Amino acid sequence: MTRRDCLTLTTALVSSSCGRRKTRGYPGYALIATSGENALTVVDLQDFRPLKSIPLGAPPTAVVPAHTASASYVLTPSTDSVHLIDGNLTVALSHRFGGQLSEIRLTPDGGTLLAIASASRELILADPASLRVLHRIQLTATPTHFDASENGYVAISAGAKGVVELFHLAGGERRRIQRAGALGAVRFRKDGRLLLVSDLEAGSILALDVPSLQVVTELPLAMRPDNLCFNFDQGQLFVSGLGMDGVAIVFPYDVLKVEQTVLAGRDPGAMACSATPPYLFVASASGSDVCIMNIDARKVIGLVEVGGKPTYITITPGDQFALVLSANSNDMAVIRIPGVLANQSDPTKFRNKTGAALFTIVPVGSKPVHAAVIARA
Repeated sequence: MTRRDCLTLTTALVSSSCGRRKTRGYPGYALIATSGENALTVVDLQDFRPLKSIPLGAPPTAVVPAHTASASYVLTPSTDSVHLIDGNLTVALSHRFGGQLSEIRLTPDGGTLLAIASASRELILADPASLRVLHRIQLTATPTHFDASENGYVAISAGAKGVVELFHLAGGERRRIQRAGALGAVRFRKDGRLLLVSDLEAGSILALDVPSLQVVTELPLAMRPDNLCFNFDQGQLFVSGLGMDGVAIVFPYDVLKVEQTVLAGRDPGAMACSATPPYLFVASASGSDVCIMNIDARKVIGLVEVGGKPTYITITPGDQFALVLSANSNDMAVIRIPGVLANQSDPTKFRNKTGAALFTIVPVGSKPVHAAVIARA
């Protein structure tokens, strides 16, 4: 019997032993981008089973939920296309944008679909309803990461070139700065007045004023800032990456500072936050577990073995479940968040394992890399 078989059997036994206290799932679906298949996998989160596969004609890498109804947008980079999935879980529209698309997102108001194209060096603006391209903005370097703010700005980093470009979508203003080394992810503070940039070369977080792009401060870190994750109200930024088995906690308001660095499992990677309770879920980039930190107590309270190398985490609305994708084992582990709390009589004390929190494991198809949770239509 393999290690995975043992894990699956244990999960099944836990679930069956608790049959008289049946856990209600979330009334919606998880749309899973399976980069090893030409389709999107749909998991019914009411009973945690694969429901259907939506053919796309190419491997998907990202899923972005719409702000209204139960629609979603799916990126298939090999065809430079975006697909609109409607509330009936079918492909309503597909449109080829061109330019070698690498990432998509909606503006915070949901009014514009944004995409970056690496080959053509473009920021592409499209209509979310029709997927019609509205405008193409030429960039000075190949884009790698981007973000959009609630006050109408879009920021783009150009990776190895060390370039950050800032655009105001309505006013047309444009600014640009260049650093000496490689840059990573960019994130706007919630009020849009500050841009946080991963400086991979220096191992720091840059805080840039918006719109001037003047450096407000540079915050040195104990690790390379590979992964950024805001908590639910964006009052704290969590940073993980190569160089330390810990998570740095950055305060982006008032006095900008790295408030604390907390040891958080082995080789911390992808992260996600729940609001109630305030937990940070941290995937081991080289292991097979998810570390859980109580944000208020600044303490690790649990470690959940998920069986495969976890690469992406998302939280269901209402903070009932953490969904953990494993591109190696082709499944989605489901952590029941109240189960973590039930194992902790004192949230400041760490228990080595929280096995009861592993609710189930769902097969989702080859190489799952991204997911979005949507409500039922």
